[in-house]
Amino acid sequence: MATTDLHFIAGGLHPVHRGIRFLGGNVDDGVQVDAAAAAIVGGNHTIGTITAWIMVPDQTGTYTIFGAGDASAVEYMHFTIEAGTLQAVFVNAGPTTNIDVNTASGTIKAHQWHHVAMVQDGARIKMYIDGIDMPLTFTTETTPGQWFEDLDVIDGAHIGAADSIAGGGLLTLEFKGYISDVRIYSGTTAANALSANEIREVASGKIVGTAHNIWSLDQVLTDEGTGADDGTGVGDIIFSDGNEFSSRLTFLETTPLTANNTVIMSDGGVGFAYSPLAA
Repeated sequence: MATTDLHFIAGGLHPVHRGIRFLGGNVDDGVQVDAAAAAIVGGNHTIGTITAWIMVPDQTGTYTIFGAGDASAVEYMHFTIEAGTLQAVFVNAGPTTNIDVNTASGTIKAHQWHHVAMVQDGARIKMYIDGIDMPLTFTTETTPGQWFEDLDVIDGAHIGAADSIAGGGLLTLEFKGYISDVRIYSGTTAANALSANEIREVASGKIVGTAHNIWSLDQVLTDEGTGADDGTGVGDIIFSDGNEFSSRLTFLETTPLTANNTVIMSDGGVGFAYSPLAA
């Protein structure tokens, strides 16, 4: 490849969400929210909903939106993007996998904002993408009503990483891309299992019902829910506005010769960039 070769990028400037940009890789980046997990487990919660806005740069990686676990026992859950699908996993100490479920291949697009939700209504897991109740494929479903009530030893949680899925307090499956507006509804009443209409209202930014946790991730790690479980940044926490163009530019498929050689412009709501490539 010659150093005169150019790489072109184009992407929409809207929609935009404000949140955190995670660079991915084995870097232990995340927002630590241990107190939220401890309260949910301690309250023996049986019903709940987790929602978030997310954007990932590919359909190949495994990137955790929210994960909870324990440093000494291999007991955990995580809500994850897995190779272009939305995934939920619940594992009891043993370890024994009780739920492992995915949406269909390709339901999560690269460089595109999606609003995602996982709901446990006490009977079975449901998952929503952009307000739509998705068909699911269960690899494992030995305990269909699994939530947090019998994950008794979980005491840690992170936004942007799986927490202790192999024990030892290690962070893995670190997120790559953008996360915004993470909310958890959790308790013992049916109100905590949001309906499709309520999830669409959450996606629009409305305050719906009584959330246990609301982390907007808009320049702050403050929890605006009833749990008041403020987060702590671990590693590189980059507050950022995100759109298709910024995602394509941040997560370049190829490496420019130097960052200073990248030219950026916009027209008609589309961002453009070009850069010489390394030889």
